[in-house]
Order: sequence, then structure tokens, then C-alpha cells
Amino acid sequence: MKKDVLLSISSTQKFEGVEEEHIDLVTQARLYERNGKFYITYEESPLTGLEGSRTTVKMENGMVSMIRTGTYPSEMMFVKGQRHVGLYQTEFGAMTISTRTSELENSIDAYGGELSIDYTIEVDHSLVGRHRFHMTVAPASEDLDIV
Repeated sequence: MKKDVLLSISSTQKFEGVEEEHIDLVTQARLYERNGKFYITYEESPLTGLEGSRTTVKMENGMVSMIRTGTYPSEMMFVKGQRHVGLYQTEFGAMTISTRTSELENSIDAYGGELSIDYTIEVDHSLVGRHRFHMTVAPASEDLDIV
């Protein structure tokens, strides 16, 4: 069963030598469950700088993966207390980055909920940025299921 949902995203990022950047985004998304894992998919907007990309957030047993396809394909994985290496595409090319997750809280189920992730980004084992990501998932309208 797939449901249309309203997705509110608040993201704060701080890179070395650059002023802190804060983005708030509200967009339509799709929430579904498959094999005990919850997924949220949405189209990126010009506000995020990733227009032309689709993001899928996969949530399972204390692990969250963000998979982007389209213009800027990438995959990042988050597990509290762990470091993960992934490939990240930008308009300037691909780079290998590491994410180190300090906090991960997830209450998303078939009815919606919230996801919060605090993490750092490393390039070549050097800390380059700190990020705080918060997502709220709410029904787009009552009993609106998509088959």
C-alpha cells in the first residue's frame, strides 16, 4: 500500500569557513512499506540545489539510507555511532564522503511520524561539515491511498 503524504524537511548544515545554511522545505511524497522497511520518495526542488533528482529514504532497524537518483545520484547511510563511506555526485563531479552519525531518532510508521539525524561529513578523513536533518511525515489527506 502506498500513500501520498506531506513531507516537511528542515535541514541545517555548517561547513568549515562558510556561514551556516538552513533550508525548510514542504513537498509531496509517497510513503510505503515493503518487507518490514518503510520508504519515503520525493522529487528534489530548486531550493535544495538538487533539482532533477529523486530521493528515497529507506528506514529499517536503526538504519536509514538516503538514495538519490537522477541528476545527482548518491547514497548515504546513517547508523547511530557509526561511520559510513559513500559516493556523492555534485555539479562539479563525484567525490567519496564519509558520514558519521551522532544521533538518529525515527518514529515513522504507516501513519507518518518523524525522523531526525545529526551527522558530520568527512572528505579524506577531514571533518568538513556538520548537518542536522529533521523530517516530519503527515497524511496528505485522510484515507488517500495510491495503488
